[in-house]
Formats: sequence, structure tokens, C-alpha cells
Amino acid sequence: MVLVAALPFSVLAQKKGELNWPAMEVDPSTNLIAYSGVPEVAGATAADLYDRAFKWGQDYYKNFGEKLRKQDKEAGEMEIFARFPVYVYDKKGVKTTSTQGLAQYTLTIRFRDGRYKYTLTDLNLKATSYQPLEAWLDREDPNATNHSYYLTDVDAEITATLKSMTEAIATDAKKAADDW
Repeated sequence: MVLVAALPFSVLAQKKGELNWPAMEVDPSTNLIAYSGVPEVAGATAADLYDRAFKWGQDYYKNFGEKLRKQDKEAGEMEIFARFPVYVYDKKGVKTTSTQGLAQYTLTIRFRDGRYKYTLTDLNLKATSYQPLEAWLDREDPNATNHSYYLTDVDAEITATLKSMTEAIATDAKKAADDW
């Protein structure tokens, strides 16, 4: 009877001790974390897609002009460099208001008629020296628990950014404005 009562606690302890690692893709040629995709937008020209992405960037990022590293409408290319905070977790796994630092990334978008390609790379922690986030993928690291929390937050932030971008680029703002 005592054995049955202890069983739920041992299962709970195993679940609590397991780390949740996000499913981040690592580019096999560079061994770096990378997010990419080629969404199709039927009937849109490369210039239309560029304009939609530019409008999205202005709405999504604070001080978008400072984040633009490259903007070439004729060549159909845009490069955005952005940062966001990574928060510290306490010993119980609760996110605090203290920051571990700033995660940085480069988002490159190339436009063609009817489609565009985005690539989000160069994920690192802003510091005095370059600290790539790929080091956090080591599950044997003594700080692996915190790294799994950080990577989960980074993945959620990037996924939300890319979702916002793809939805905005897929929407024809002129058509939406005329529909009253």
C-alpha cells in the first residue's frame, strides 16, 4: 500500500526533472541554428512583397530604420538585425524580471514575384565577445537546465516574429483598406 502511494511522486519527479528543449533546426553546412522558409504569395510582385515586408518591419520593430542593415528594393533584398531580452529563471524554473542578456539575430529576406525567402541566422548573446547560442544546445553542460529555458524563450520569440512577418506579407494592405 505504501508503494502505491509513492508511485505518483516518482512519476512527478521524473516529469519535473525532464528538460524541455525546443526543436531548433541546425543548418548541417554551418552547424548554426537557422530558421528559413519560402512562402508563396500568389499574384504579388517582388516589389509588392518588399513593400509589405517593409511596412511590417515599421509596425513590428521599434526604430526600424536602425535595425535595417540592407534595403535594396531593386535587387529585392532586405536585411534586419534585431535584439530581444533573455530572462533569467530561478531555481524553481520560474521566469524572473532579471535579464541574462540580449539575444541577437540577422533576418535576411529576398523577394521574387509570387514568393520570398527568409533566413534567420547568427543567433548569439550580446557580450564583449561573440557568444553563439549553439553552445546552449549541449545537454551535458552543467547549466543545461537554464539553457533549455533560454532556448525555449528564444524559439518562442523568433517563431512569433516569423509568424507575424509571414501573415503581414501574405495580406494585401490595399485590398484590406478598400474592403469596407
